[in-house]
Order: sequence, then C-alpha cells, then structure tokens
Amino acid sequence: MKTKLNEVWIELKPSNIVKGEVGVFAVRKILKGWKVCPSNSDSEDFITKEELQTLSPELQEKVKKYSAWDERGYSIDPGIDFNELTTSYYFNHSCAGNLGFDNKGDFIAIRDIKKGEELSYDYGLVEADPEFKFECQCRTSECRKIITGNDRKNKDFQNRNLEYFHPDIRKLFE
Repeated sequence: MKTKLNEVWIELKPSNIVKGEVGVFAVRKILKGWKVCPSNSDSEDFITKEELQTLSPELQEKVKKYSAWDERGYSIDPGIDFNELTTSYYFNHSCAGNLGFDNKGDFIAIRDIKKGEELSYDYGLVEADPEFKFECQCRTSECRKIITGNDRKNKDFQNRNLEYFHPDIRKLFE
C-alpha cells in the first residue's frame, strides 16, 4: 500500500443541528487546541458581487452558502468544484460551536470534543457580508436566533471569541 492512512477523527452523518442536512461528527475524542482540518480560505481568489451576478442562480446559491465574504468579495478555493466539497464545508453553525480558527485560518477545537459530538462553529467568526442573515437552528442556550454578517461588530461577541475569529476578520479589529 503506497497511501499513508492517517488516524480518522471525523465522519459525515445526518446533522443533529440542521434537520435534513449533513453534519460532521467526531469519531474519537478531540482535545482543545487540536487542528481539526485546514481552512478553506488558503487563497486570495475572490468573486465580487458583480461577478456573482453573472453566474447561474444555482451556482450563486452555492457561492453564498459555502463561501465567506469580506470587502473584496466571496473567498473561494482555487479550482473549487461544488460537486466535490471537502469535509470542512459541512461544518454547521452553532452559537455554541466547538471549533474556531487559529492564526493560519485552520479549524481548531476550542474545547474538548467528545466522541460522537457534531462539529460546528459560529459563522460570526468568519462572516463579514453585511447582507448575510439567517435564522439559527442550533437551539443552544447561547443562541442569538438571527445570525448576520455584522455579529463580529458586537463587543460582547468579540470579547468572548477574539482568539478564535478567522485571521481575515481579526485584521478588521486592528
């Protein structure tokens, strides 16, 4: 066998957070601080809102759903094929997420994660589109009910999450 197999940490199953959607689950205990997977935003490729309008409605929906936005546009991976998304695209939102970002933009555990627990992160840690808005389904005690691209501006939210914001969002605080 030429392929090196790494230890399996995660698997895809029906989400407990978003009914009818896919979720990512821990197949073993994951300790706080461990890198769970690389970020999807290793590139400087962006689709502007003007370029987005030239795409088919189906592709526009995928870009909005799976790509973070900042003042430059929607961040996309080079050569992305929405028919072949990596596992991290299936991390669902939770206001009490167990993942955040390190200084490189990689997903890390922000607390110990139990075997069988669904992996999630707060989309407010990476989203900056002022038009982004959706009704949260996490049902946690910390639930904000409505998640927006402006959540990062809330001082209490910043103070609770500062070390786990995506590096592109952290730059906005400097």
